[in-house]
Amino acid sequence: MNRNFLTSVITLIFLLILLVLFLGFLNKKLSGVSVYDKLKIDRDQLTYIKSKSSQINNEFIPKFEDLKINSQYVIKCGYQESGIYHVFYTPDMYGFQHNSNNLYLNSDIVIVGDSFGISSCVNPPYTMKFQLEKILKKKILNLSFTGTGPIAQMKIVAKYAANTNFDTFIWFYYEGNDWSEILESINKNLFMEEAHTPKNLFLHKNFTNSVRGINILNSQKDVMVDYKALLAYQIKFKEQKIIDYKWQNEKLVIFKIFLAEKLRGLNSLIKYFKNYPELQGYQQYDRAVNEMNIFLNNKMIEKKYIYYLPKYTRLSHKNKNHPEVKNLNKQKEMVKLAANKYDFEFIDGSEFFYNRSDPLDIFHYRLPGHYNENGYKLLAEHIGSLISK
Repeated sequence: MNRNFLTSVITLIFLLILLVLFLGFLNKKLSGVSVYDKLKIDRDQLTYIKSKSSQINNEFIPKFEDLKINSQYVIKCGYQESGIYHVFYTPDMYGFQHNSNNLYLNSDIVIVGDSFGISSCVNPPYTMKFQLEKILKKKILNLSFTGTGPIAQMKIVAKYAANTNFDTFIWFYYEGNDWSEILESINKNLFMEEAHTPKNLFLHKNFTNSVRGINILNSQKDVMVDYKALLAYQIKFKEQKIIDYKWQNEKLVIFKIFLAEKLRGLNSLIKYFKNYPELQGYQQYDRAVNEMNIFLNNKMIEKKYIYYLPKYTRLSHKNKNHPEVKNLNKQKEMVKLAANKYDFEFIDGSEFFYNRSDPLDIFHYRLPGHYNENGYKLLAEHIGSLISK
């Protein structure tokens, strides 16, 4: 009986070893997926792990001597992105980031996009806009705003660039979530809604600070990520879910991340058998591009670009024939079709980033999220090399 039991244990261990080796093989051959999505790890805690265990490039840390205390916003996004610092900026007269007001009269280039267009949680001079201005030696008005899609962006440009003199237009399309607005417009007429207006918190006398939101910058310390302050705030306001305490065990989180990295190939294998529905919404996207084109034609703008930005999922896949990638390609083809129809030059950023030796180094810690400083630097260089010709 003991011998049979021992044999069973040895056999089980052997099978487990084979399973681990097989999953490791899948991990190398197939793609990865979002670690924190798979394990439901709180991103604040995951960032805490990353910030303690990673080497920091001091080149990208804000220079405090350049800050104007009490005259800027600080968006406390560092908990979810770099894990080192938050982003700070002075809004222009309409509430957009990093624009001088005179750019609304005379600019060389107008750009628009979502959070990727503003280089979310990256500070000047490492944002895409600042680096592109340096490369091209041109003045750029950036009308990008977080959470917007093609329809909202079209309306923003029509409203805020109506009286702007410029000769080049760059429209960023992010494949991660821009199409969701298009799908929403199928059942809701977003074309009839007013153009989005950013909030200018300096005009709000009863402004209340928020640990995870936008604060007025009161000191240099506000710019740096302070996990002790975040923990203290959570203890004081227990009813507000800021940190999930079940992930306080750092070693446990690291172990779970390790498991996720080893199991992600299996997740990708499962998605081989997922049926993706036909992509809807081309008519709505075509209308948005057409209306943007009419606006630009009325201003006699001939240099028009649509830049296609890739999401983490695409860049993490090693197999271009994976159904998930094919589904993203359907979206890309629709964007390209509309771009060509209305004489926009389509720039495929997904191919540019995918063909690099390490596609994932444009993300903080090579994990899903917004691009890092290197990502926006490469983006600016790619655009500059194409439109400067």
